[in-house]
Amino acid sequence: MTTARTARRRRGPGRPPADAPLPNLEEILQRGLEAFAELGYEAVSVRQLNERLGMGHTFIHDRYGSKEAFWRAVMESAIHHVTDEVAAALDREHPTDDLARLTASVRAFHQAAARRPHLTRVIDYEAGRDSPRVAYLYTLMSPLSDAARPVFDRLVHEGTVRDIPWYLFHFAVTKPLAMYSQAPLARLFGRPDDADDHTLMSTLVLNGLRT
Repeated sequence: MTTARTARRRRGPGRPPADAPLPNLEEILQRGLEAFAELGYEAVSVRQLNERLGMGHTFIHDRYGSKEAFWRAVMESAIHHVTDEVAAALDREHPTDDLARLTASVRAFHQAAARRPHLTRVIDYEAGRDSPRVAYLYTLMSPLSDAARPVFDRLVHEGTVRDIPWYLFHFAVTKPLAMYSQAPLARLFGRPDDADDHTLMSTLVLNGLRT
């Protein structure tokens, strides 16, 4: 009779059981995002990533070629999920109502980011390092930024929102997301794990931007 120990030995290190259901691509990319958020790009090894993915020890090399290529695939998927939701909100409103469009997009952004704290953690980690990875993140974010900026500029011109640099608007909208990515600290300050507060956060940010 083959024992469980013998079966594990035959599978080899890092190889899932033969009858284990393989995760789909979406799940693979989500597990990769969580691994990069929790361990950091430099610290996590390809072997650790393959183990977190529940795949064989050569999966990343065979499918993506390198850890960096896998990281890029992970970030492209995660950021596109957010930007697609925000772009949809930006386009849903009446094209001549810029304030409604900006409000809807900020609220959609906070709501989407609240569901993806691991993405915010990775961006926070990479944003403080001058590297090709942060340049790649900027490239992924640029299309949404380019779509929202004319709306913001028109509102500034008509005096509806404060006349501030575009970079200041970006950080005013994005930095409150630390409440989601820094969950242990937020918990110590009394934020419940199931708090539904992204709408209130959006309101505070938007009110601060209004003249």
